[in-house]
Amino acid sequence: MKRYIVSAASLFLAFLSCNKDQMNTVSSDDTKNNAVALTDTVKVPLIDLGTGTYFGYTGGLYPGGVNSPSGQYKKDLKAFAVAIKPLSGSGIVDSTVGKILFISMGGSTGGRNMDSLKAKTLRYAKKNPYLKLINACNGGGDASLQQIAAPNTDYWTHVSQVILGAHSTLKQVQVVYLESEDSLSTILDFPARPNQYKVDLEAAIRTCKVKLPNLKLVYVLGRTTTFGTTKTTNSEPCPYYNGWGDKFMIEDQINGVPGTEYKGTNAVAPMVTWAFYQWTNGSTVPRTTDGFVFDESLSYDGVHATPEGQDSLSTRFQNFLITDKIANIWYKKH
Repeated sequence: MKRYIVSAASLFLAFLSCNKDQMNTVSSDDTKNNAVALTDTVKVPLIDLGTGTYFGYTGGLYPGGVNSPSGQYKKDLKAFAVAIKPLSGSGIVDSTVGKILFISMGGSTGGRNMDSLKAKTLRYAKKNPYLKLINACNGGGDASLQQIAAPNTDYWTHVSQVILGAHSTLKQVQVVYLESEDSLSTILDFPARPNQYKVDLEAAIRTCKVKLPNLKLVYVLGRTTTFGTTKTTNSEPCPYYNGWGDKFMIEDQINGVPGTEYKGTNAVAPMVTWAFYQWTNGSTVPRTTDGFVFDESLSYDGVHATPEGQDSLSTRFQNFLITDKIANIWYKKH
């Protein structure tokens, strides 16, 4: 497995901005003698980490340290995107009165992002005319992965009410943006926490497939970094591990792990894939891959984005939906 190689200058910057987030204490002698070991224990955005490692685990959004889908998984993503058609309230293809519902699920951060994305989409001249965005997040209540995984919770009552209130039905939902966390988990170390998150996410999407029978694609973004919050699940390193959990789950699906099957007669889940990955190291140093920054000035309480921060997040999310060759199949008018 390749190690993450950085220049002396970038290593120095990474050390200044990230040394407080190291999971292990590294002595000065160890740092001098083993710079590679230091980078292996510093939180680096998955898309910047690439084929480098974090505690021995290779980065990148997808297997092999890459940030784009490939192989059969990519072919299946395209097939699922092409299969998204306007549906009537009973779930039948209908190009006259049908809709393509794209809903957000999870907590308040995802809900705010969806509201901002919805406003941008309404102003986008090339949007799919059948597309309808609905914020089904529950910022005022519990919308953890465990709540989503349980089919009879108050959260699912909330989802149903919001969709019906928008004169739509659960059978019209074909795309979900999911941003949540495993709030019932007390595990804080790596890789145990992202592995538990993965298990909870897999359970959640299986329930989504039952409750939303025409659901095809689930997009994840991970979470933004957080600052100074006291709630454990909102405090670093949990938001960073959230992205790793998404990555682990997608790898399970690519590898055909039982309980994640998304096609054929044994399908029990929708396909899960990445949209715009949100985590940065919480400094003013831009990500090396795309120049993205999300520092403390863009969050008013350490967790939720300011209007400026929210505009940045939703703009990048929409840019992904417009430019990604698979997502724009259902997002744009063709």
